[in-house]
Amino acid sequence: METKSRFNKIYVLCPAYIVTGGPDALHQIVFYLNRSGINSTIAYVANANCKIEIPIQYRIYLDSFITKQEIIDNEKNAIIIPETYSYMAKEYKKAQVFIWWLSVDNNLKQTGFLNKTFYFLTFPLRYILRNEKYKGRAKKIFLDRIKKKKYSFGNEQANVSHMCASYYALDYVELRSKRPVYKAIEPISKVFLEKYNEHKDCLSLENRSNVILYNPKKSGKFIHKLNNKYRDLSFLPLTGLSQDELIEKYKSSKLFIDFGPFPGAERMPKEAVLYGCAIITGKHGASAFYGDVPINDKYKFTEKHHKAVYERITYILDHYHEIYDDFNEYRDVVLNLETGFIRSLKELFLQ
Repeated sequence: METKSRFNKIYVLCPAYIVTGGPDALHQIVFYLNRSGINSTIAYVANANCKIEIPIQYRIYLDSFITKQEIIDNEKNAIIIPETYSYMAKEYKKAQVFIWWLSVDNNLKQTGFLNKTFYFLTFPLRYILRNEKYKGRAKKIFLDRIKKKKYSFGNEQANVSHMCASYYALDYVELRSKRPVYKAIEPISKVFLEKYNEHKDCLSLENRSNVILYNPKKSGKFIHKLNNKYRDLSFLPLTGLSQDELIEKYKSSKLFIDFGPFPGAERMPKEAVLYGCAIITGKHGASAFYGDVPINDKYKFTEKHHKAVYERITYILDHYHEIYDDFNEYRDVVLNLETGFIRSLKELFLQ
C-alpha cells in the first residue's frame, strides 16, 4: 500500500553554530526523515546579521538549510522544536508543532528569576572573558537566556504534540501533558555507527587496560572524590580527543563510568558499551530508567555509596571476561536504535 507524508514540509529548529549532542540529533532527524521520503529541512536559529553555514560535522546529514524566519506557518506543514526552544511553540498558530524532548533537565534549568538576575549582572564580564564565543552573537545569546522559560503544560496549544528521545522524557511528559506524546529515540551519530561497522570484526576482549574512562564534563566532581579516596584506581578523562582517538580508548579499555545528570539518554555510554566497555552509572535522570540504560541494578549506584562503587569497579576490572555478557542487552539496544527511530518517524509522519 502506497504511503505519503502527512505534511508538505517538516521544519526542524536548531541553534546555529553549536556542535553538541542536541544539534547532532536535530540534524539526524532531518536526514532520517528525508531518507524515509518525508520532506524535511533544518531551520537555523541565529542572529540575522551573522553568517550561517552548516558545521562540518553535520554535512554528512544535509547540504542545505533555511533560517527560522523562512518557516511557512500553515496547516500543511509541521515544525519540530527541541525542548530548549519550547517557548517558541506559541509563535506558530497553524502548523502542527512537535516539541522534541532530547533532554528534560535542560528545559528546567536556568529559568528561575534569581538565576536570570545573576546572569544579567554578570553578562558584561562573561562577554569580556569569552569574547570569541560571544563575538557577533552576544545579543542572541543574551536574549535566549533571558527569555528562556520552563515549558508550561497547563497552557498547551491545540496544535502541539510531543516527541520523547528517552524513556525518562516519556515518563516526564506523559505525567504532565494532555496532548499526544510519542517515542522518538535517535541513534548514535551516523559517523560513529559507520566507524563501528568498520571496526566491529576486529574488536578484542584481550589486553584491555584497567584505566577507567569517564567524561569530565559529566562526572568530574564524583571522579575527583573517588580518585582521592582510592589511590589504586586510575581514571582517564575523555576530553580533547578526535573521534578516532576516542574509539581507540573505548576499544582498549574495560570500563566507562558516568555519574552525570543524564538529562536524556546519553551517547557516550552507548558508544563505550558498543566497543566492549562495561558500564557503571549513577541513578539520575535517564540512567534510572532501564529502557534508557538497560543494565542490571548492580551497576547503578548513588554517589554516597563510595565503597560499593569502588568494590564494583575492582570486581569488573578483575573479572572483565566474566561480566562482559552482562552488557549484551545494552549493546543490542544501541545497535537497534536506528531501525527503531526510522520506524517511529514513519509511524508518526506517514499516512
